[in-house]
Amino acid sequence: MRAYLLSAPGRLGLETVPDPQCGPDEVTLRTEAVSICSTDISYYRGHLFPDAWPIIPGHEYVGRAVQVGADLRGVIREGDRVCYWGQTDFGGMADYRTIRPLFAEPGGNQETTWYTQRHFHDSHQAAAVVVPPELPGHLATVVEPLTSVLRSLLLNAPKPGDDCVLLGCGPSGLLALQVMLRYFGVRSVTVFDLDDVRLARATAAGATAVVNLAGQAPQVEALIAEHQDHYADYVFDALPHLDAHEGPDARELAMGLLRPGGDYVVYGATGLPQPISSWMILAKGLRLRAAPFDVRAFSMTRSAHVARIALHLITCGVVDAASVVTSRLAFDDEAGVRDAFENYGAGGGMKPSITTGVLPGSPSGRVSSGHEVPGLVAAGEAVSGQADGGVRQSSGSLL
Repeated sequence: MRAYLLSAPGRLGLETVPDPQCGPDEVTLRTEAVSICSTDISYYRGHLFPDAWPIIPGHEYVGRAVQVGADLRGVIREGDRVCYWGQTDFGGMADYRTIRPLFAEPGGNQETTWYTQRHFHDSHQAAAVVVPPELPGHLATVVEPLTSVLRSLLLNAPKPGDDCVLLGCGPSGLLALQVMLRYFGVRSVTVFDLDDVRLARATAAGATAVVNLAGQAPQVEALIAEHQDHYADYVFDALPHLDAHEGPDARELAMGLLRPGGDYVVYGATGLPQPISSWMILAKGLRLRAAPFDVRAFSMTRSAHVARIALHLITCGVVDAASVVTSRLAFDDEAGVRDAFENYGAGGGMKPSITTGVLPGSPSGRVSSGHEVPGLVAAGEAVSGQADGGVRQSSGSLL
């Protein structure tokens, strides 16, 4: 099969790799859509590091089950569309991928764990949901980041009526904004970012106030002084890696706005050290909180229940998944995929979604030949099912 291999930071290409095997407790999925995530970009930019190169990026994923292991018969059927959270950051940008799904409903796999050498225990399984046919693939991929946001917010919840600060208005930040306002009933959300386009998206989603720290940091400092460090109850830090820079630090400004004893929730992640003000934490008695990756503290079984909530919030319209998918491209557009990694977030863009069909107007009108996986749908065989919006649902291992 074909897969995008990231062999080192900045080195991404479409290669041929061995077909996946399906064990008795696994399901093999034919990729329908996969969105690029800031985690993928962190590996691409050298802010996160795998145990070994190369990796196949991609985990914001929806695929159709083409082979179901014996232990999962009756739990999932061939033809079901599946999204998942966890198990791995990798593997989605390929013709196929195999996972060990763990569903919220009774039955199926039992959770087992292993130590990752990255300071936490992980599960061999992935929290999974079956996606209804009416949800287009490029929107179904948002189940994964929304599950991440909900894991953090449900465990470290703001209270109804809280005044909140949101650091970073990328895709996860925009999802968190919608959830805080529409699900948790907070009173206000002030959003910090460096991009006016993203701040405009936040305003459209209901943000009470927006601040561009590139030029408005003095106004924030004045606000801290005016309210004497008692402006907000809760901070949600969705910032990724921040390079060292001159001027006020966004995290310290947000801590300055927090009331004494306020909650500072860390969501964004990087493998590189980041500055944080221990003085603010001590002086104000702030509570730093996070949703752990370690499944001993937050099991994958619990995450499966959260994934089910995420799917429901999207399908019932509480969360607008389309607001965080701002571009779409075809899987075999290798130059376009590389460009999407290189320029991720440019111009206020959110998530690029890679679909396994030829987009209308795409310069590539050909249908690529695939590689048959034993026991799976063979290349050239027709596939029935819901098309991904305007994207043609084609046959074969990829297109």
